[in-house]
Amino acid sequence: MRSALTEKEIADYRENGYLAIEDLLSGSELAQWRAAVDDAMAQDLVRPPDDSAAAKAGVFDQRMNLRRASPTIQALIHDPGIGKLIADAEGVDAVRIYLDQALVKEPYGAPTQFHQDLPWWPFTSENACTIWIALDDATVANGCLYFVPGSHRLELAHRSDLGSRLGAIFHENPEVKGVPVPSPLPAGGCSIHNARTIHGAGANMTPGRRRAMTVAFMPDGVRFNGTRDVRALGEKYLDTLTEGDPLGDDEVNPLVYARERAAVA
Repeated sequence: MRSALTEKEIADYRENGYLAIEDLLSGSELAQWRAAVDDAMAQDLVRPPDDSAAAKAGVFDQRMNLRRASPTIQALIHDPGIGKLIADAEGVDAVRIYLDQALVKEPYGAPTQFHQDLPWWPFTSENACTIWIALDDATVANGCLYFVPGSHRLELAHRSDLGSRLGAIFHENPEVKGVPVPSPLPAGGCSIHNARTIHGAGANMTPGRRRAMTVAFMPDGVRFNGTRDVRALGEKYLDTLTEGDPLGDDEVNPLVYARERAAVA
C-alpha cells in the first residue's frame, strides 16, 4: 500500500481540496479489500434507515462502521499508512477515524447530490477529510466522483441532504462559481478530499456495480459541537458528551496515526 505523497501532490491537494491517487493498492491488496467489503456487505450490518433521502432517491447501497463488525476491515482501515497519507495531506500530526462506510452504486443507480461532508459531522475542523477507495474502476459512465476545485475555502450555509436535488448546494450558495471536475479512478486507486470540498457522483449508467470503501478522518483533538450523529457515534457515547468535550474515545474514534509515535517506532 502506498503511504507517501510527493510535495507536488500535497501542494495540489491543499490548492484544490482533493487529490486522485491511482496506485494506492497492489493487485493482491485490492483483492483482499474487495473480499472483505463484499463479505461485510452481505451481512446485516449498519445501514441508514430505508426512509433516508439517499435511499429514497436510489443513490447507493450503504453500510456504515463496518470496522466494528468485521475484524478484517478493522485491520485494513487501521493501517497507519492510510493515516499517514491523511496527516501529510492535511499537515496535521495525528488523525483519528471518524467513520467508515461502504458505498455501492447499483446498476443504473441515481447520481449523488453535490454536498460537503463537514456540516453533518459533530465537530468543526479545517483539516478533516475522507479517503475514497475504488474497488471497481470508477468511470464517468458508472458514477465516479466529481469535485469543485477550491471549494474547501468557502464558508457555505447550505447542508445538502443527499436527496434528488442534485445541484441544491449551488442554488443555495450562488457564490460557488467553480465547475465540478470528474475524477475517474482505476480499481485500487483512491481520492482524498477535504470535508469542506463540494463533491458528488454521477449516475451509474452501466449494468455493473460501482463499489467503493470510504474512511473519514478527523485530526486528534477536535471537540464535540453538539451535532448528534447517532449513526457514527452511537446513542450511548453521545449521551456522555457535552458540547466542547474532546472526541478522543479510542474505542469509538481510534487514533490510527501519530507522527511522534511513528518517529519513535
